[in-house]
Amino acid sequence: MSATSAPAVDTPSPPRPDPARVRPRLRVALTALALFSLLVGANLGTPLFPVLEGRLGIGPFGVALAFSSYIAALIVGLLVFRRFADSVNRRTVLVTALVVAAAATASLAFAPSLVWFCIGRAAQGAAIACATGTASGALRILMPSRPAFAARLTLLASSGGVAAGPVVGGALSLVGGDPVAAPFLTIAAVLAALVPVILLVAPRTACGPANGSAHGSEAIPLADAPPELGVPSGRIPLSRAPAGRTPAAVRAFRIAAATGFLSFTVFGFCLSLAPSHFAAIAATDSRFAIGLLSAVTLGASALTQLVPFRGGWRMPTGLSVLAVSLVGLGIAGWVGGVPLLVAASGLAGVGQGVAFQAAFTAATTAVAPQHHVSTVSAVYTVTYLGSALPVLGLGALAELVGLGTAVAIFAVLVAAACAALAAVAGRRGTVPNGRGLGGQRSIRR
Repeated sequence: MSATSAPAVDTPSPPRPDPARVRPRLRVALTALALFSLLVGANLGTPLFPVLEGRLGIGPFGVALAFSSYIAALIVGLLVFRRFADSVNRRTVLVTALVVAAAATASLAFAPSLVWFCIGRAAQGAAIACATGTASGALRILMPSRPAFAARLTLLASSGGVAAGPVVGGALSLVGGDPVAAPFLTIAAVLAALVPVILLVAPRTACGPANGSAHGSEAIPLADAPPELGVPSGRIPLSRAPAGRTPAAVRAFRIAAATGFLSFTVFGFCLSLAPSHFAAIAATDSRFAIGLLSAVTLGASALTQLVPFRGGWRMPTGLSVLAVSLVGLGIAGWVGGVPLLVAASGLAGVGQGVAFQAAFTAATTAVAPQHHVSTVSAVYTVTYLGSALPVLGLGALAELVGLGTAVAIFAVLVAAACAALAAVAGRRGTVPNGRGLGGQRSIRR
């Protein structure tokens, strides 16, 4: 460069727009709708499983396997996606998930075998694994001053989609034509239609990762890490996690994880083997009625998310209610009482919703936004295990002793586990209080 030449000046790149200021309300609604629709599509098949048993030539274990293939892919996807979830563009992830889910849902309409059906379900699980944490992170960033509400909205959209899936599937199966093809093809079209809308509404530059780098593989996100540990936002490095005596923060995380596992065990039952069991109790083969009965627990849980409960009482109380309701579900199978079945199912949903809201809200509001997606993925990884493993065991047991007896044994065992966990959570006082960043970290010492 000559002495008279002008020095080079770096042109600053234009600042990225604040994601919370680019059509925030519309994007919040669209993000919640996308998450809701994805979960509806994943749970359409619940009232159709009795039909699919005959069409695919499968029994209770085959139904459990078809359901668990979705959960297995979901868990693997959460584990894999968590490593880079906080560092990718949210719009790209959500659009990709919608495309994959639409194709997978459409393929289920023509599944000629259990293997085909399981592959389609696995593709749905992988798509939702990516979308769940991403949608939750987007809601958190779009509502920066309301992290607890963003967490509840995530739960409402996801649990609402799970609850609506069986009802929508049962209703669409009555439209006419093939009772299996109509529900899957209709929701596949809805998922595909959301793609261009998201591309038009959400600018890609406003959907980049949150400021800061993700370190999901270097830390365990905890809901209530006590401040004396000296780590920010409730994140305890793996090297600090003790191998022997467990601190109060680690106990709180483990109780929250166990709560999610047990509460989603009930969800897994409602979405897989419950339709056949409920149909026998109600003496009906109406797919719409079966879908409604299967959705009572799921709907009650979703409605619970509308109420912002507070306090450390939530987890032990919710688990206790869930334990009592499970005993009612087991008894309903023997006495054949539809009113008892409906009441116990609704109570189970309320208990599950209260307990899991406490665990989920505390876990997500206690971490900084740049770690939010990986935290949600970690929470759901544990909880979705509860949807798969016990259901596989229930399906295998039903092949040996019959579905009614197997459900009664299942209900008693899960109820006992919920009661034991409620006692542990209440006695040790390690229940997350859900106040979020900067709040009191435990209800008592």
